[in-house]
Amino acid sequence: MNRCHRADLRLLSLATALLLFAACGDSDNGPRRVATGTATPAPTATPTAAPCPFGPPFCGGDFPLNTQMTTPFGPAWADVNTAATEFLPCFGPYALCFYANCTTQDDGTSICPCFEWYGTNYVLITGILNADSYQSTISACGSTGTNCQTPNTAPVCADINNGTYLSGAKVISTFGLYRSAQEPLGSTDCSLQPNRSPYAGCMTSPCFGPTTPGPDPHTVSINCDCPLYDGPYQIGLTLDPSACDDAPMAWSASYRPSPTPGTGPTPTPRSGCGLVQGCVPDAPADECGCPLYVPNQTAFPPGSNINCDEVCNEYNTCVRGENNAQIQLGYTCDATLCTSHDHDLVFDACIGLEKCSLGEIFKAEEAAQCSCCASQLCHCEANTETDYKVYGLDASQRSLGETPQCDINGTLCGTPPP
Repeated sequence: MNRCHRADLRLLSLATALLLFAACGDSDNGPRRVATGTATPAPTATPTAAPCPFGPPFCGGDFPLNTQMTTPFGPAWADVNTAATEFLPCFGPYALCFYANCTTQDDGTSICPCFEWYGTNYVLITGILNADSYQSTISACGSTGTNCQTPNTAPVCADINNGTYLSGAKVISTFGLYRSAQEPLGSTDCSLQPNRSPYAGCMTSPCFGPTTPGPDPHTVSINCDCPLYDGPYQIGLTLDPSACDDAPMAWSASYRPSPTPGTGPTPTPRSGCGLVQGCVPDAPADECGCPLYVPNQTAFPPGSNINCDEVCNEYNTCVRGENNAQIQLGYTCDATLCTSHDHDLVFDACIGLEKCSLGEIFKAEEAAQCSCCASQLCHCEANTETDYKVYGLDASQRSLGETPQCDINGTLCGTPPP
């Protein structure tokens, strides 16, 4: 599982900026109509009169496709990243299409099988395909996202987590560090390849069910509909340049223009994490996560101004009804999110948490630079039904050969039911 809090958005430089998502699907391999256009300078929130260039679900219904040029290099579906702050952290369920190779369709779109996962994920502000969501997000966050660097503060995060971003979508494709241990971030630049194929711009694309077992045990796949774009791009994998000619398939990819010389030092990559600086709260260690809570050691630095009463209130009031019990999702999610890689277990523990107010929890874990740790730092106490649930989740992790926090630091152990 991948997740993260404020994840030092410097972390999403070149490698993570390759928000390439894609996958394979089924369709005929007939001619493709790829939407292109002449770029105009600087993004604005003014709608354009450009025609809708794709088939459903982007055109032909009530979805407000963002047809304006969000950067001088292309429209929203070009997935162009020009600044690290353009990646807005969200927290909740998402689809990861970063590693996908997609099947093209003759309506300018592609079908991409992607991983479904839960946790901290990132939306590229210039890649928001919903025009209404884009306009509200740049209004609140600024055109480069500088005002929304805390998880779930960007309006687009709420739109995605509340299910209003695109009607009928099960999840939305964004970016996260899930699978970074199994398939480390890389980069193949297709910008100068004369025979490059169009690519799939999967950022904020919709994914529809059903889900299916993924390529590895405990993973889940889902098909996402991604628009095609014909322009320069980088693939987020290390491949031979000949792979840029991928017809009739299409790589999930994005484009990061070369930085202007003299604009600043290049961050030093952290092994396996792209250009991640520091660590990601609420993520396992092998997915660039911050450390778990260490008793008598992990603490808030001076001047953090964390309100522990509010932290515990956020844990205790975010509940989901289950078998006539009120399960407090902050505790159950912390018990699994940073220690389990099992899709079904994590979704059982966490789903619904993304709709709750978590601001002080995010603030606490960012300050202490630890993962799944705010309840321990603030000595919050779960209700009895939640303790029973945590006990069962810990037992399930052990049965999968995983080690829960209870066995690592003596916290989030729960209690056995009667």
